[in-house]
Amino acid sequence: MAYFEIARDVFAQESAELVKVAARLDEHFDQLVDLINQTSGRVIFIGIGKSQIIAEKISASFSSISVSSFTVDAGTAYHGDLGRVSQDDLVIFVSNSGETQEVVQTLFALQTIFPKGLNTVSLTGNTRSTLAVNTNLTFDVGVTKEVDVTGLAPTASTTATLVFGDALLLALEKSRSFNRNQFALYHPGGSIGRLLLQRVKHVMHSKIPYVNEDTPINDVIYQISDYGIGMTLVKDKKTGKAIGIVTDGDIRKKFLSVQSVKKSVAADYMTKGFISINQEKRNKAAWQLMASHDVSNLVVLDNDENVVGIATIHDVL
Repeated sequence: MAYFEIARDVFAQESAELVKVAARLDEHFDQLVDLINQTSGRVIFIGIGKSQIIAEKISASFSSISVSSFTVDAGTAYHGDLGRVSQDDLVIFVSNSGETQEVVQTLFALQTIFPKGLNTVSLTGNTRSTLAVNTNLTFDVGVTKEVDVTGLAPTASTTATLVFGDALLLALEKSRSFNRNQFALYHPGGSIGRLLLQRVKHVMHSKIPYVNEDTPINDVIYQISDYGIGMTLVKDKKTGKAIGIVTDGDIRKKFLSVQSVKKSVAADYMTKGFISINQEKRNKAAWQLMASHDVSNLVVLDNDENVVGIATIHDVL
């Protein structure tokens, strides 16, 4: 059997298990969404082993949409980590068997610490387990079988839990009308945050290459290469103002049509005028402007229409 056929079979088996888990979802899922939205504290995930790894991913996704969340490893809970849990938190336990000793002991310890009650939820493959019957809400994410050759390694079960977390994430986004701009606030260093939050002045090149109209083509090429942004502005000798632009693409396109390349100058390749943007505009606006004009750079102006920088497509994305 070809290995890719094994891979296809894994996809098929796990997909089939996901369909079964999805069919079991009901109004209790809505209760969980409401419970999370009503929680004044944090959403804390507790598990161990592979289940804990899945829990960490779900928790990280929650944090990315402003749901305060973190994980506690059940294996270290007895060594002080239980002190991280407070009365107003929501604790979600993740255990396929629902009988994992460390997880169950952590649940009972928290019930002792908070005798007046603590909101608890379990994600498990055994709704009759000790964990399931001792939490406020239980969700059956169990699968018929794991897909590895032994039938024991967490495969389909961890996938089902992970997808449950993704579904919960989407439901929370919908319930909170969460959008791309909000998402960017919690990802300021990522591409989405850079595109939606940062302004052109934050990413532009403030060192600007200039040549004159009569600058020899060799010097123009050197200038473009030295600055590394694929272009140079052309300025008027008398006024000192930028009147056009030469890009490396312009040189390639016009090179063969110029009669005497050795004697050619910037004016032979120059595009008069240029597309510009104010430095206070968002990167998204710069990207849209480049896309609409099919260019890869913009001249950046200040409020007085002075040239203050160059922004390239790589800078804003």
